[in-house]
Amino acid sequence: MVLYKRFFKRCAALLFAAAVLMCAARVPEASAMFSSSYTDTGDIEVFIDTSSGRTAISPYIYGINSETDLSGLSVNALKQSDPKISSYNWETNFSLGADGGTRELVASYPVERQREPALYTESLVSKARRYGVASRYATLQMMGFAASDASANRDEVFVRKHGDFLSEPDPYDGAVYMDEYVSFLVNKYGYAVDGGINGYFLDYEPENWAELYPDDVLPITADELIGHSAELALAVKEIDPTALVYGPSISGIEAFINLKNPADWEQHGQRYSWFIDYYLEGMNGASEAAGTRLLDVLDIHYHTEATNGLLEPVIDGTDNFSNNTRMQAPRILWDSTYTENSTIAIMHNQHIPLIPTLEASINMYYPGTKLSFSEYNFGGGGHISGGIAVADALGIFASYGVHMACLKPNSDDISYQRSGINIYTNYDGSGGKFGGTLVSADNGGDVMSSVYASVGGGDTSLKVLLINKNGGTVKTANVKISSGAVFESARVYSFNEESPEIVLSDEEITVEDNGFVFDMEPLTVYMLVFEGTEEQITIGTEEEPVTDNSGGSGDNSGYDTEQPGYETETVTETETAPPETLPTPEHVPAETFSSAGTAAEPDGSGTVTSAGGEPPVTESGAYGSAEEDKADKEEKGVPKTFKIVVISLVAGVALAMAYVILQEIIFNKKK
Repeated sequence: MVLYKRFFKRCAALLFAAAVLMCAARVPEASAMFSSSYTDTGDIEVFIDTSSGRTAISPYIYGINSETDLSGLSVNALKQSDPKISSYNWETNFSLGADGGTRELVASYPVERQREPALYTESLVSKARRYGVASRYATLQMMGFAASDASANRDEVFVRKHGDFLSEPDPYDGAVYMDEYVSFLVNKYGYAVDGGINGYFLDYEPENWAELYPDDVLPITADELIGHSAELALAVKEIDPTALVYGPSISGIEAFINLKNPADWEQHGQRYSWFIDYYLEGMNGASEAAGTRLLDVLDIHYHTEATNGLLEPVIDGTDNFSNNTRMQAPRILWDSTYTENSTIAIMHNQHIPLIPTLEASINMYYPGTKLSFSEYNFGGGGHISGGIAVADALGIFASYGVHMACLKPNSDDISYQRSGINIYTNYDGSGGKFGGTLVSADNGGDVMSSVYASVGGGDTSLKVLLINKNGGTVKTANVKISSGAVFESARVYSFNEESPEIVLSDEEITVEDNGFVFDMEPLTVYMLVFEGTEEQITIGTEEEPVTDNSGGSGDNSGYDTEQPGYETETVTETETAPPETLPTPEHVPAETFSSAGTAAEPDGSGTVTSAGGEPPVTESGAYGSAEEDKADKEEKGVPKTFKIVVISLVAGVALAMAYVILQEIIFNKKK
């Protein structure tokens, strides 16, 4: 029988339909994953305990990518994030475009300045200064070539120059050097610890190079990426030991699994659960060989991969299905009971939820590495669902000790996503912030609401973020607070589906016996700011230390322990808390250097020479095994819901195939 394209299309459609029907019929608890809407739930009990679940919140989770309009936005981190940055030439500021020509990344500058070295990074620094952003991150190139001029000629990119660094690079030598680039930035802006570039990304989504530049690049292999990453990271550490190194900056579950190169991954897949494991082990081994930590932060990009019934991406959708699914999508980060409506997530369910699985990989293969989502997005920039998704994601990042996160919007209208960040960083328009220490907050597992609570943040208040995801039903929260403080009232800030503007309610909440009942309007995000009359909240005492769960490192390196929110003394009602200020820019503190070498210094002749130096002592406990984490990861079972879904899918496949084959036979006979 001849098989036509029509046959395969009908097969695909019927297979998906059969899967949906079978799942809905046989898996009631998982049926919501294919539903066009989530059902409103009822009232909830909320329990907050300021003495448990205490986790230091990294201020760098409130970040955004530099191409975004920052007006009206309060963030602490800004990073370069242009998809074509892999071909950027820092000496001439050209990069390659999709049509084979060049792209101007610095077109906003006067023509006479556009050939100044590293102008794209200067624009990053200038924008950060203009909007008061504390930390700035540059992206380094390791693809192997970059645009040299307006004619799209190529220069070869090398990690090391093996010679003197020039104060002004030679744009005509046909070569671009990354160590000279870092040296140039250090000499222009200083060390990271002194206010320079705070961290460097080891290029941008290398798994996509072959797709972006098909005539020049083959799909990168796992070993090639690790080799390039280790070489570039060591060059950075030798020049600025205080800067953090981020990698591999790959995007999406498929890349996490096999670097989008399944043919290459076949040789490693028998020994490693996914590429993330292999990368971490490889960077750990390279670090041991170099005598210094080469990777400070495991960095990934995650844009929701959820789809609707027609397999269309929810991230770009504006229909009810997309809006409702978007509010649930952040659960893939942490919730083992959540099953996302996407083929890739269902196929690789063993790696979901993402953050616990990533943390297990870190603890097993490179303990002490922090975790970053330097690009994340769930869509809906101009819709309440997008604001809810961002606010929920930030609460999740805080809960799991994520070190850094930057929103990467996919639309010009980010009014609601902006509010999703500002509700944490500037809820009152006067610098009011969520606290620096997360405390325990529980809503009984209700999926149509979220709750996060904190203390600290420059004052003695308790702050609680509440979200009602119900589309049309008021949700009443019966809130109980366990604390050494006695709270009498709370101010209420919120934004909702009617407007992204964060407003202060005319009525305060009255608290009695540290409890109250609060009615949450549909599709609304609230920040409740409580005032204690007998404040006894202890923040990070010896008996109750503040912990940092970023990558399992167990320390606060990179966080400013001198800033509000990271106090180590008891705050009483008679004391005045220090004023809120911007967090100190991120860097590796001088006392915990884990790098060989020092920054390059100019010698006064126009030539910059690499300064030598004895390697500092490597961080203790940076390397080693974690057998308990390995055992936990190996024993992770397949959820019951997933097993039922698989069985249902198999049954649906059989029925759909039988139906389609029968239809083809009838069709061919009629012909």
